[in-house]
Amino acid sequence: MKRKILASNPKFCLVPVEKALRQVEQEFQGWEIMMEKYQGWEFKDEVTDVLSTTDIHIQVHAPLNDINLASINPNIREASVEEVEKSIKLASMIGAEIVTVHPGLYSPLSFYCDNVLDISKRSLGRLMKTAEDLDISLAVENMPEMWLTLCSEPEEMKEVLDDLNIDLCLDIGHAYTANRLDDFLEFTPINVHIHDNIGERDKHLPLGEGHIDFGKVMKSLEDYKGNLVIEGRKLEELIESKRFLKRLIND
Repeated sequence: MKRKILASNPKFCLVPVEKALRQVEQEFQGWEIMMEKYQGWEFKDEVTDVLSTTDIHIQVHAPLNDINLASINPNIREASVEEVEKSIKLASMIGAEIVTVHPGLYSPLSFYCDNVLDISKRSLGRLMKTAEDLDISLAVENMPEMWLTLCSEPEEMKEVLDDLNIDLCLDIGHAYTANRLDDFLEFTPINVHIHDNIGERDKHLPLGEGHIDFGKVMKSLEDYKGNLVIEGRKLEELIESKRFLKRLIND
């Protein structure tokens, strides 16, 4: 698989999918759509029709708003799994090969429970079955360092990857917030999210505006043949980051 530079912006899902697509395809080789709002299951027919008109590479990020695969409330957890399953089904409909998913969150109460990671793994295991049935690769993403996040540390992520034989979406900026970027770069991902950070909070900055040494990052990823998904909050920032990244790759 030839490495491509993709764009990802959660705000794209707030406008009709065709409008977002036309912006992305002018500047990028691909798009990782966020399956929310106008890119969600309720608009699956429109999403399928519109994406059939483009030749750029498409990947899917499962919904994350109000989703918690590690919820200790079984009803919330079941609803979350079902919503993520829809993103896997949509990926199959549009010909996408990879779906990235978050592992779940602690809540104020579950923070005191000792089985939250096991709950997450059970949910991810169910989703893997759906993905395998539809020939989709499921990639679980490492999270930023926050009190409510699972899998911000490489040891916890390794447990999930090993126990489930699931793939990794490596988020460079997230790993940096945990001060464990070097450790995460030793993993073998099938998808990479790339954005800058200063380390204190997950700011999703344009490349070059934070403290991450992307020269070192790209050297570590020189054998990685998957896609590089630039994450940003504005189209202009995504384009700026693309230029920064292409200079690194060319050098």
